[in-house]
Amino acid sequence: MDWLNRLRLLAIPTLCAFLSFVFVVIRPWSKIAGQWAFLVYTSNLIFFFPRGRISLQLEATVIGTIGGILGITWSTATLAIAAWCGRKYGSDSAESRAILGLGLALLALIVGFIRNKYRRLNAFSKIAIFFPIFMLTSQQSITHLTPAHFLQQLYVIIFSAVFALIPTLILAPHQSSDQLGLHINNTVETICSLLPLSISSLLEIDHQNPQATQGIPPNLKNELEGQPQLSEASHQDRLAKQLKNEVANLHISSSSYVRESKLLERQSASLLSVIKALQCLQRNPLLGQTSHAPGERIQAALQKSFPPSRPSSAAGTPKHRRSLSSIRRQSRLSISADREYPLNDLGHRLRHLTSDYGRPSDSNRSIPLHTKPDLKIASQHLVEAIVVSLQIVNLTLMEKFHWSAGPQGAKPEKNREDLFDAKVTLEDVLSDVQRALGTLLSGSTKGLETDHSQTASLSATLISHTHPHIAFSENTDVTDLLQNKDRFRLAFYMTALLDLARDVHGITNTVIGMGEREITPFSWMAIFRLGWMRHDKDEDNAEPEGKAVNETDLVMEQEQPKDETREYQDMDFVTATLHHRRSPVVEHGDMRDGLARAWRRIWDNHRIVKSRILLSRFLHQTKHSRHVLFSLKMGLGISLLSIPAFLPPDHAGRKWYDSSRGGWMVVSYMFVLEDTTGAILKVGFLRGLGCLIGAVVGYVCAIIARENPYALVVLATACTIPISWHILFNTSTPGLGVSIGITLPPLLFITYLNESHGQSYFTLTWNRFVDIMIGTAAAVLFGTFVWPVHARVQYFRAVGGTMDRITEFFDWNFRDLVRSSLVYRVDDKQYDDLEAKIRREFALSRTLISIQRQEISLLPRPVKLYSEIIDASERLLETLVEIRLLRFSVPRKATVLDVLPIRRELISTVLINLWACAHSFHSRSPLPQFLPTPRSPLSELMEVTDQHARDIRCFKDTYSNEERNRGRNRSISPNIAMSRSGSQQKIDYQAEMAILYAMAENEALGEVCNILEEIVASAKTLFGTQTFLDTI
Repeated sequence: MDWLNRLRLLAIPTLCAFLSFVFVVIRPWSKIAGQWAFLVYTSNLIFFFPRGRISLQLEATVIGTIGGILGITWSTATLAIAAWCGRKYGSDSAESRAILGLGLALLALIVGFIRNKYRRLNAFSKIAIFFPIFMLTSQQSITHLTPAHFLQQLYVIIFSAVFALIPTLILAPHQSSDQLGLHINNTVETICSLLPLSISSLLEIDHQNPQATQGIPPNLKNELEGQPQLSEASHQDRLAKQLKNEVANLHISSSSYVRESKLLERQSASLLSVIKALQCLQRNPLLGQTSHAPGERIQAALQKSFPPSRPSSAAGTPKHRRSLSSIRRQSRLSISADREYPLNDLGHRLRHLTSDYGRPSDSNRSIPLHTKPDLKIASQHLVEAIVVSLQIVNLTLMEKFHWSAGPQGAKPEKNREDLFDAKVTLEDVLSDVQRALGTLLSGSTKGLETDHSQTASLSATLISHTHPHIAFSENTDVTDLLQNKDRFRLAFYMTALLDLARDVHGITNTVIGMGEREITPFSWMAIFRLGWMRHDKDEDNAEPEGKAVNETDLVMEQEQPKDETREYQDMDFVTATLHHRRSPVVEHGDMRDGLARAWRRIWDNHRIVKSRILLSRFLHQTKHSRHVLFSLKMGLGISLLSIPAFLPPDHAGRKWYDSSRGGWMVVSYMFVLEDTTGAILKVGFLRGLGCLIGAVVGYVCAIIARENPYALVVLATACTIPISWHILFNTSTPGLGVSIGITLPPLLFITYLNESHGQSYFTLTWNRFVDIMIGTAAAVLFGTFVWPVHARVQYFRAVGGTMDRITEFFDWNFRDLVRSSLVYRVDDKQYDDLEAKIRREFALSRTLISIQRQEISLLPRPVKLYSEIIDASERLLETLVEIRLLRFSVPRKATVLDVLPIRRELISTVLINLWACAHSFHSRSPLPQFLPTPRSPLSELMEVTDQHARDIRCFKDTYSNEERNRGRNRSISPNIAMSRSGSQQKIDYQAEMAILYAMAENEALGEVCNILEEIVASAKTLFGTQTFLDTI
C-alpha cells in the first residue's frame, strides 16, 4: 500500500476523533449527553472504528447501534423496577440495589453467551453491556425514572456512530473493486509464471519461457532479484506459496466486494464466477509446490515410527498377479523400506507411492518422455494457450471494470477479438493433447486423423475443430512405458493439465458472455436498504441460470424401495430410536399393577421417547457447552466486581467504588476476558501496558491544556494520530492502540465537564490506572483458574473434529464410487458444505496455534509440529477433492466393480487410520503400535489397472490385425470399413483416456497413503504408542 492510500485511511479516524472532541468541548452539545459526553470517542474507538471500507463501516454502525440501544433499553427497564422499589422501600434500599445487581448479572450472562457463540456479534455483545455497567452501578438511589436516563447514553451512541460513518462515506473509496482487481491481476500473473515452470520441470522441457519472469508480481519479483542463485524448484515453490497467498487475499476482497456490491448495486454474477474459477485453479496439482515434503518435526516422527532398514529385494522385481496374503507379506517386509525416498537438489524427500513399488531408477522428479516428443510439444503448446487466454481475460476484466491495476499499453478494442481467438486456439490444442494422451499406452498412430464430428463427440464441454496430422513413431521405449511406474504420475499431471485447460476455457466463456449491464450506476438510495447485511451461503456457489449440463453429469438414480433395516443399521441405538417408531412391547407375566402398566405405556410412547431423547441431548450439550461456561464466567466475574457498588451507602467499599469510578474496573474485566487462557494473558498484557502509556500521556496533556477547549481538542487529536496508525497498520498488536486511546478521554475531559468532584489530575489518573489493573488481574485469574480453556486442548479437539469430517468426506466419496449407479450432481451441495466446514476447522486450528505461540506455558509444546499437522490435513483434503473429481472418469467396471474386495479393503484401511487418528486427538490417548496399511490393497489395485491397460492394448492390436486382413478383401465396401474404423477409434480413445484417469486416481491414492503415514506418525509422537512388540 502506497503512502497516499495510507494517509487517506489515516485521515478518516483522525477526522472522526476531531469531531468527537469538538462535540465534548461545545457545551450545548455535550450537555445533551450529560456526564457521558466523553464516551463518544471511547465508543468510536471500540465499536465504530473506521477502517476505510464503506460496507464494513455500515455493518459496524447498524450492529453497534442496535446492540447499544438494546443494552440501554435493558438498563432503563431495570432502572424502572429499581425506581419502583426505591419509592416503596426507600431510596438506596437493599431491594433497589438487588434489582440493579440482578439485572446486570442477567445481562452479563446473555451477552457472554452471544459473544462466545456468534463471533460476528462481538461488538454487539460488548456495546450491549458497556453502557449498562456505568448506568446500573451509579443509580443506586433512584426513585423516579426520567427520559435523560435513556437519552443521554443514546445520544452518545448515535453521535459516535455518525462521527465514524460520515468521514468514511466522504474519504473512503466507494467500492472495493479496485482492490479486487489488483488481487485478480496478481493471481493471474502468478499463474502465468508458475504453470510454465511446473510443466517444464515435469516433462523436462528445456526452454526459457518469457512469461516466467514477466508476470511475477512486483513484490515477489523484488524478493527474487535479491537471490540470483535461486534454483528452479525453489523458484516454483515460492511462486506456489505466493499464489496461495494471493488467492487468500482474493477471497477476502471478493467477500468485501459481495457485501459492498449489495449496497452499491454493482454486483456482477459473472465476475463472482471468474473469482470462484480462479480459486479452483489454485488447487490444481500443477500449480502447487514441486514436492510436498514433510516438515522437520514430521520427518523426525516418521523416522521414529518407521525406522529405516534394508530395502526388500522384491521391490525391484517385476510383479505378477499375486494373492492378497502374499501382498500383505511383501508389504510387511518392505514397510520400513517404503520410508526411504530419493532426495532432490534441495534436499527434500520426493515421495510417491508408485515409486516405492517401482525400480529405484524410476523415482525421478521429472518424467522421461524423450520418446514422445509430440506429447511434450502438444503439452507445451497447451500451456502457452492457457497462459495467453488468462492474460487476455485479465486485460478484458481490467478494461471492463475500469481497474487501474492492469498492464499498461493494452488495447481494449481488440480484447474481445483476441479472447475469441484465444478460446479457439485453446480448444484446438486441448484436442491435440487429448488425442496424444489417448494413444500414449499403445504407441499406435491409428486414430489420430479424425474429422470435426468425431472429435466433437469426444469432449463433453469443448467445441473441437479440424486438427493437423500427428504421428508417433513406435519403438521399444514406448513399450517400456507400461513397466515404468512414473506413468502413474504422468497420468495424474496430464489429467490435471486437461482439467486446468477446461477451467480456463470456462473462464473465457464466462468473460465472453459478460453483458454490458454487468455494472450498474451508483445509487445513494441503496445505502438505506439492509439487503447488504444478508449473507447468502450460496452466493459463492451460485451458478447462472440456464447453464448447460455437461454430458458427463449423470441424472439421479431412480428411487429404490426403502429398506428400514438398512436405513437405520448405521445409526446408534438412541438415534435409531429417535427416527424409527418402535412397536409396543407386550408385557408377559404377573403385571397386576394397572397404574404401573399405564405408566409404562405413557413413558414408552414414541413421542414421549423422542421428547426424552431431545431433552437429554439438550441438557448434555448445555452442561458441556463452552459457550455456557464462558457466559457463566462473564456473569460471575462482573457480579463479583460490581458487589462494592451495591453495598450500603456508608460502607467503605461503596465509598471507594464511587470515588474511584469503579465502573472502569468492571468494563476492563469484560474486555480482557477471552476464550482461552493464552488470549486472556495477551489481551491483559496489552490492556495493562496501554493503560500505563495512556495514563502518562493523558496526565501530561491534561497538565498542559488544563481546561482550555482549543488546547484540549488539538492535543487530543494529535495524540490520536499515532494511535490510529497503530490500529490500522499494525496487525500483531492493534489492541495496544485501543487500550491507549480509551484511557485518554476521561483524563482530559472529566474536569472540563465538571465531573471530577474536586479530584486532581493525578488522582484521576491514578484511580483510572488502578481500576483498569484490578479488572485486568481479575480477568486473568478468573480465566485461568475457573473453567480454564487451554488453547492446546482446544487445538486437539479441533484437529479431532477435522479428522472426523475428513473421514466423513472420504466415506461419502467412496460410498458414491462403489454404488451400482453414480449420482454426480445431487450431492454436490453436501460435499461443498462439508468442505467449507473442514476449512473453517483449519482456520480455527491455525488461530489456536497462533495463540499458543504467544501464550506462556509451563509445559513444552511442539508448536511447529502442530502447524505441520494442519498442513498435512489440508493436503489430505485437497487430494480427496482431486480423487472425487477423478472418480467420474475411471473405468468403473474394470477398476471398481470387478475388484470390489480390493476396493473394500483399501477403503477400510484408510477409514481405520483416519478413525484412529481422530480418536487419538479427541481423547489424547496413545495409538496402537501397528495399524493396517492401505499400501497393500493399493498395490494390487495398481496391478489391476496395469492389467486393464494391457488388455486394451492387446485388443487394439488384435483389432488392427483384423482390419488389415479385412482390407485385403475387396468385397467389403470402403465406406463400411471407414465407418467401422471411426467408431472403433472413438471407443479405443475413450477407453485409453479412462485408463489414464484410473492411473491418476492411483497416484492420488498413493499420496493419501503418504499423508496418512505422516499424520499417524505425528499422533504417535504427540500421544505415544501402546507397544506390545519391542523388537521388529
